[in-house]
Amino acid sequence: MPSAALTLPGHASSVPAARRFVETVLDRWGRPEIGWPAALCVSELAGNCALHARTDFTVAVVLEEQVVRVEVTDGSPRRPKQRSYDADATTGRGLRLVEQYATRWGCDPRPTGKTVWVELAASDTGLQDDREPDDASVEALLAAFDDDPGTTDHPHGDERLAA
Repeated sequence: MPSAALTLPGHASSVPAARRFVETVLDRWGRPEIGWPAALCVSELAGNCALHARTDFTVAVVLEEQVVRVEVTDGSPRRPKQRSYDADATTGRGLRLVEQYATRWGCDPRPTGKTVWVELAASDTGLQDDREPDDASVEALLAAFDDDPGTTDHPHGDERLAA
């Protein structure tokens, strides 16, 4: 069973390194299709380490037959929990995001902290629902990014372009 691990300092600047590590490992193992959802999940977990635990943390990736398991171990005994925030809050959505992409996730206490882990199906595309978007949805999305600022339907008009 292939595995890899990397220990990083508990700083926000370590989050991109954790993400790159996971993507690189999965790419080398021939599983690039799962790199993005795994990196997204580890970004949230590593971000929580930097924000809440403030300890060094270890990122581990394990490839099992049907599952990729990503673990983040830190030195804080505080267990993660989902919180409810206002719609305009800039925090509080990470665990919901992890829950959306992971097949399973959890937290295991350790004598000197905890391990938060996520499991993703080894053939995952990053979506729990593998349906292709319909053409109407794609057209609506593209229309929202009109390149001509004079034809925007944005509620704030061209104010968003003002310097």
